[in-house]
Amino acid sequence: MPLGDAMTVRLAVVSDARAVASVHVRTWQAAYRGVIPDEILDNLSVEARTSTWEVAIPSGGVWVALAGDEIVGFAAAGPSRDDDAPFELYAIYVLSSAWGTGLGFELAEAALGDEPDVIVWVLDENTRARAFYERIGFQADGVTKTEPAGSVELKELRYRRVRGAAG
Repeated sequence: MPLGDAMTVRLAVVSDARAVASVHVRTWQAAYRGVIPDEILDNLSVEARTSTWEVAIPSGGVWVALAGDEIVGFAAAGPSRDDDAPFELYAIYVLSSAWGTGLGFELAEAALGDEPDVIVWVLDENTRARAFYERIGFQADGVTKTEPAGSVELKELRYRRVRGAAG
């Protein structure tokens, strides 16, 4: 990966779908090993994720990070799926080889823009992601949920960033 090359962030286009899907699968396999069962991680499909991203990208709200001309990360955001929040960061993933480069921050800024009230769901055990969200102004708001993942239940925490709030 040409991380020494110029890094840029731009809106995704449909032709980025396969590269976004590849980043999605590879980052899940790197970030969630030991948290999500191996049988799930080992069976993730770039092809299946490509179909998902081919549908999602035209709706907008998907940003990609590039090192040179290679997509090394992405973020997706839009209307919240929770009734009590207006906007949500659905996903932000950067290849492990680009962790610590600032691309996650750039992707978050691009995807969130000036949104004053944003939530994101994060796995309780994902301490790297939780620390990242806290660095960019998110705080756990006390809302939790569990999701089944094969033979385990995953606990998710909701983080929220409210700009302009007193306190």
